[in-house]
Amino acid sequence: MIQIKIQTKIRTKKFMTIAGSLIILLAASASLVAQDKPPRPHRGFAGPDAGRPPLDPTFSFIGSEMRSGGATVKGAPYSATAITESTQTLRDGNKISRKATASVYRDGEGRTRREQTLSSIGPFSSSGQPTQMVFIHDPVAGVQYALDPQTRTAHKMKTWSGPGPEHKAPSSTQVKTESLGTQTIEGIEAEGTRTTLTIPAGQFGNDRPIDIVSERWVSPALQVVVLSRHSDPRMGEHIYRLTNITRSEPARSLFDVPADYTVKEDSFNHGPGGRGPRKPSTN
Repeated sequence: MIQIKIQTKIRTKKFMTIAGSLIILLAASASLVAQDKPPRPHRGFAGPDAGRPPLDPTFSFIGSEMRSGGATVKGAPYSATAITESTQTLRDGNKISRKATASVYRDGEGRTRREQTLSSIGPFSSSGQPTQMVFIHDPVAGVQYALDPQTRTAHKMKTWSGPGPEHKAPSSTQVKTESLGTQTIEGIEAEGTRTTLTIPAGQFGNDRPIDIVSERWVSPALQVVVLSRHSDPRMGEHIYRLTNITRSEPARSLFDVPADYTVKEDSFNHGPGGRGPRKPSTN
């Protein structure tokens, strides 16, 4: 019995660490959208993170979806399968490939739901069975939930309303944006743009310029990214796409916490300097 309780505590702590990290990522992504500026480079642009392997595809998946718009989108319900693939080629020619899939939903009031199986998230590698998670964001009620189907627990958090951390590119960085026109993707009309961020030679020891290219196709009707490609010579290539898109209203029950779940109140906010989750002060 004691061992079961310890295992439950460990699982709950790991689940909340992952959930908190993802929610902070959502908030940071949304805040970048609101500024309507060219995408900023990863915070490891010229620092110690520059050589790290790419994050788990889950991060790319959530970031891509949130970058489509920070405001609540009403009157444009849909459901789809989101697929994120990443490929990194190492110096010895070895390739690291990862793939993540998720089911995503949005109703006519702007509520969203994500169903995701997580094998690892950056440094938060899970051992044993992959962690299944469900995220429900309810802008109508001003709350969001992280559901753990295995423990039948729902962690309730208030929607983040503050700005995310700023990650500014060096002033010498050159950014070029061009229109790619319109095309139909998965039956949805989308408008494309390509942004090329050029790191000049000598910026951090590189003997030649480095081009980081991002291509995004956004549906004006749904206000979501239906396809995106991000290529960085240092980090590899990431592709995000929506498939099986259905523009009908999802079932209302998808955005409610099941009656047999235990709801726990939690709060995640940026700590000092926006570095991570912290519990709010009781003072």
